Amino acid sequence: MTGKIVIALLGLVLTLSPCYGQNQGNSSELAIKKLERELEAALLKGDSVDLDRILADDYIEIDAQGGVKKKADVIAVARARSAPRRGISLGPEKTVDDLTIRLYGDSALVVGRTTIRYQFMENQTASPQPQSQNPGTLDQERFIRSYSKVSGRWQLVAWQATLIAKR
Repeated sequence: MTGKIVIALLGLVLTLSPCYGQNQGNSSELAIKKLERELEAALLKGDSVDLDRILADDYIEIDAQGGVKKKADVIAVARARSAPRRGISLGPEKTVDDLTIRLYGDSALVVGRTTIRYQFMENQTASPQPQSQNPGTLDQERFIRSYSKVSGRWQLVAWQATLIAKR
């Protein structure tokens, strides 16, 4: 009798195990999707506090032009972006789509496409740079972002972007 109960419990555990793993994956995927939305909002608003939370301390980024940025660089740009504007300004309009999330235990990869529509951008900050893009210019980039669970929470550890060639 005891043997039958053990076998029944073992069968139940083996039957439910894939469901448990799937639920863990679903919750991790939902957490990554939430972080993606928070990341885009923080970049748009120039929210250095949220970026500090989202980016791992050893974060590294290779942008579409081949430049390398660390966490401190991204936060400095965010602080400049949130500084009071000198004049009316429209920054680039960015949209992210074609998102794919792959989970690997305590690591996740996010692959997607960013579409950047440049608008009139003079007088954005206290020290405006010459406008590098013509108004109405459209660029697209493919990216891969790498997340890891650091101290029990998901953080962005690396980001690489590649400009999609115009045809």
